[in-house]
Amino acid sequence: MSYEGYNLLYNLFSLGIASMLFTTIFLFVARERVLPRYRMAVMVSGTVTAIAAYHYFRMFDSFNETFGPEAVEGVVYNVGYRYVDWFLTVPLLLVETVAVLALARAVQTKMLVRLVPAAALMIGLGYPGDAQLNVFYDGDASLWGLLSTIPFLYILYVLFVELGKSLDRQPAGVVKKIKELRLLLLATWGVYPIAFIASMNATGFDEMSFVLREAGYTLADILAKFLFCLIVFTLHCLTSVLHHAEFAQSEYSDSVLY
Repeated sequence: MSYEGYNLLYNLFSLGIASMLFTTIFLFVARERVLPRYRMAVMVSGTVTAIAAYHYFRMFDSFNETFGPEAVEGVVYNVGYRYVDWFLTVPLLLVETVAVLALARAVQTKMLVRLVPAAALMIGLGYPGDAQLNVFYDGDASLWGLLSTIPFLYILYVLFVELGKSLDRQPAGVVKKIKELRLLLLATWGVYPIAFIASMNATGFDEMSFVLREAGYTLADILAKFLFCLIVFTLHCLTSVLHHAEFAQSEYSDSVLY
C-alpha cells in the first residue's frame, strides 16, 4: 500500500477509536444529567460506542498487521470485525431511535419486531459481497449488494414514513431534533452502499477501492454512532427539562438547555 493510502486510513482508524472511546466515557459519566427513566437509554448509547471502540481497536490491529511497517506475511485484512460491530450496534441504534420518540410500549414493540430483523438481514447479506467470499454465485458482490439494499430501504421507509406519524405528539424542540436525527441517519447510512459499490468490482486487492471503502465506512460510522448518540443524549436532556420542572431547575439552571 502507498504511504498516502496507509497514512489516511491510519489516521481515520485513530479518529474512529478516539471518537467512540471518549463518547462512551462521556455518556456513562453524564447519564445523571437526564431523568432516571431515560438513563438506561443513555447507557444503551454508551454501549453502542463502546462496542464500536472495541472493534475499531481490532480493525486498527488487523490493518497494521496487513499493511504496517511490520506487516505479517500472508495476513489479510479482516473486514469481518466491521460487520460484527454493525451486527451488534445497528439494531441498538434502531432501538434508540424508536425509544426517543416516546411511543406507546405496544407501538415500540411492533416497530422493533420489524426493524431489528431487517437490520440483521441487511448486514448479513452485505458481508459475503464485501468480504468477497466465493460461497454462492462465485462471490458476486453486486448480487449481495442488491439483496442487502432491500431491507435497507425497508428500514428507511419505517423510519421516515411510519415513525414520522408520531411527531405530531412531540414538543416543537423535540420534533426539530428528531428530524435532524432522521436526516443524519439518511445521510450517514447512505454512505455505506456508496462505499460498498466503490469496491464491488475489484478483484483481489485494489488499493484505491480498499481505501475508498474503509475511509467511507469509517467516516459514516463516526457520524452514525458518535454524532447520533450525542444527539440522542441531547434529546433526552430536552425531554427531561420539558417534563420535570424541578429536575430542570436543579440540573440545568446554569445551562443553555434550560
